[in-house]
Amino acid sequence: MNTSFHFTSAQEITPNILDIIRRVYQEKPISIYIQEDELLVPEWQIQEIRRRDAVMKNDSAYLLDCDMIIGELEKELETV
Repeated sequence: MNTSFHFTSAQEITPNILDIIRRVYQEKPISIYIQEDELLVPEWQIQEIRRRDAVMKNDSAYLLDCDMIIGELEKELETV
């Protein structure tokens, strides 16, 4: 069985987590791997954000109100 825990900071790792691991796995052999995550944003994604930002700056009609869209979708779902 593989289990992954993801933390935004090593400070989030508490003794409680280790106690839970001990209780769940008891006498079974386990391995714990530590991997430092890096936030790597691909270049294509950066370019897409820049493109969308330019579109929004040049055409404010392009912007949509999220609450309004969700309300419209909920109304459509009520009729289904």
